[in-house]
Amino acid sequence: MGRDKLKMVEITYFLVPFLIISIGFSILTALTVKNRIDEQYRQLEETTLEIANSYSHSLTHTSKAYEIITELLDEKIMIASQAIMLIENKDNNEVLDSISKTFNVDEIHLYSNEGVITNSTDEEIIGWQAPEGHPVHDFMMSDQTMLVEDVRPDTENGLYYKFGYVKDETGGFVQLGILAENIQDFIGAFEITKLLSDISNRGDVKHVFFVDTKYEILASSLPNYTGSTIDVKDIREEMDGNESDVHRDEINGSSFFRISVPIFVEKEKIGSLLIHWPTDKVDAKITQMLRYATTVSLIVISITGGILYYAYRKNKSNIKIAYYDELTGLRNSKYLTEYLYQVLRNPYRRSKAVLLLNFVNFKTLNITYGFLYGDEVLKQIAVKVRTLLDSDDLFFRFDGDRFILVLEDYADQQELRAFADKLMHIFEDPIIVGTERQYVAVQIAIVEIKDRHTSTDKILQDATLTLSHIKDSSTDQVAFFNEDMEKRLLRQDKIVKVLREVIEGKDTESFYLEFQPKLDLMKDKIIGFEALARLRIENLGQVAPDEFIALAEEKLLIYDVGNHILLRACDFLKRLQDEGFHETSVAVNISGIQLLREDFVENLQQKLFSSEKVKKPLEFEVTETVLLDHFSQINETLEAIKKMDIAISLDDFGTGYSSFSRLAELHIDTIKIDRFFIDKISHTAEKDLIISDVISMAHKIGLSVVAEGVEDERQKAYLQKYGCDIIQGYLLSKPLPEESAINFLRRYESDLQQ
Repeated sequence: MGRDKLKMVEITYFLVPFLIISIGFSILTALTVKNRIDEQYRQLEETTLEIANSYSHSLTHTSKAYEIITELLDEKIMIASQAIMLIENKDNNEVLDSISKTFNVDEIHLYSNEGVITNSTDEEIIGWQAPEGHPVHDFMMSDQTMLVEDVRPDTENGLYYKFGYVKDETGGFVQLGILAENIQDFIGAFEITKLLSDISNRGDVKHVFFVDTKYEILASSLPNYTGSTIDVKDIREEMDGNESDVHRDEINGSSFFRISVPIFVEKEKIGSLLIHWPTDKVDAKITQMLRYATTVSLIVISITGGILYYAYRKNKSNIKIAYYDELTGLRNSKYLTEYLYQVLRNPYRRSKAVLLLNFVNFKTLNITYGFLYGDEVLKQIAVKVRTLLDSDDLFFRFDGDRFILVLEDYADQQELRAFADKLMHIFEDPIIVGTERQYVAVQIAIVEIKDRHTSTDKILQDATLTLSHIKDSSTDQVAFFNEDMEKRLLRQDKIVKVLREVIEGKDTESFYLEFQPKLDLMKDKIIGFEALARLRIENLGQVAPDEFIALAEEKLLIYDVGNHILLRACDFLKRLQDEGFHETSVAVNISGIQLLREDFVENLQQKLFSSEKVKKPLEFEVTETVLLDHFSQINETLEAIKKMDIAISLDDFGTGYSSFSRLAELHIDTIKIDRFFIDKISHTAEKDLIISDVISMAHKIGLSVVAEGVEDERQKAYLQKYGCDIIQGYLLSKPLPEESAINFLRRYESDLQQ
């Protein structure tokens, strides 16, 4: 077992955590400070990128704005020029003034074919003649009939205009001018020098330079540097890249962050933006962070040391609280878990086994006598078990009314069984609590620790699983774990999971129905089918209905499974009707849990399967056993179902609540004689059979009779002789898949017609 935990409290166990926490926190603090410093640099770079992007966008917008304005002016001049040429009295100055206002142009001049102004909105320049080399003269001498110039200064007044020309048939021409000074002012606002000036005016920026791709400084916040070329190799390499770069630099004894950001216009690199940021603010923040982090670290480490020292002082009492049961003084489940963990880690461990003791009637004692009384019983249980032990080292209170013993160095299972029998024997005598003599019933699950046990949880899981296999009614209340128990549990878990997926609609393949035909003996006609649930699971194969239905009931899934079966059966019933078999019924087994649900009938009325088209040929089958404890309640439900025109059969008649005195009270239409009685027909003398009497009595109280499990002609002949209404079984057909069932029905009717 090793040393007792109360004797294992040493100062080392606190110094080591203190050092680990101190070192760990110091490292964490250093990493945090480093991250904060890196964050300062990232913020600096992000701000620079924002400035550079704004700068790049400004250049792009300037270019686009210039193009758009130029296109609009060109279009305006051309339209106005062409319109003027169409006016007959355009050689009148007053008319020209009117046209100027109409088309919102600033100047209109009419030229003769010699290039002399004959009419104009500005009378002072009438008579002016364009000299050679002048743009007007060049147009007059050219073969062009129409021209729009770029914005240029007027040769006479120096103002910027956008001029356009159109010739007439005689060689004369008209000149229109739109004043463009406002355009030049707009574009000038985005010149490089002005942009850099705006950037340098920020309070947190020291110097700004714009450098082209040939390393020439085109613009600078320091005029002395404009026009010079950068020769420093490192700076050139930074600007050659297409990504931003940050370096610390020294200029004239001052420390700066030098940030280089490439500038793109229309995805083409036009240069780089160099920005110098003073480091004093960032350095001050970093220094402040370092001081703060150092202070916090010292405070945290001091507090941690104080807490650990206090924990050391209190640890002995805490160990007792943590690892020992306060009521019985035994080691608790936490102690057990750690002990078993050490056992599993030891490759040279001796044979060990876990005995789980469960006191099955302890909850009843608590309810009957109170919890304080129950606590006294638990103390006496611990005292009784201690009489068989040399020490308490391997005795644990596991949980509530469960205790665990760990036995070691045993020879075989017979020795374990012998010890378990001793435990059972000591509880044959009553426990004395006050004046009360109290008997307690114990169950013992035994698990031998093997190589297959890789964790403590697995050992305790196997013990609990073994306990669940002990039946309360069994005479033997001791059980050994075996792997079949686990396999059975895993199989059941797999089945339940698949059933849940079926209910949720996630699995549409595993669960299906088969349909066994029923034959009307008098009419020799297939009058319906019984829907039978089937489950096929990967790696498990076909699962018997008795198995998965029992699990569905145990796990409270039977209501949803039953409704799923009902829906599937009604889908088949609709298909029968679509195929023309309107009178063919489908019988569905309904569980007692469904019938006991208050909302079952209401759900029937709301669901699609209760429609007028479907419910008439629908039939519910109820087993006799569901009537034992809830006859009145279920009978009321059956009455409500019958009012919906759904037929009701009593299944497995003769094996459960077989009372003809109550049959007349039941709201049913049919009884189904269990195959147990049908099998007897084949090997019992006819005079000794009671089936004919059952058929006769059922008919007298107005019930029809179905015989299930009919497998040979002798059985059929007997049933036909004594007036049985309907048979089903392998003589007629085994249960069939949906498509096969419909084909069977078609063939049978076809054979009758022939």
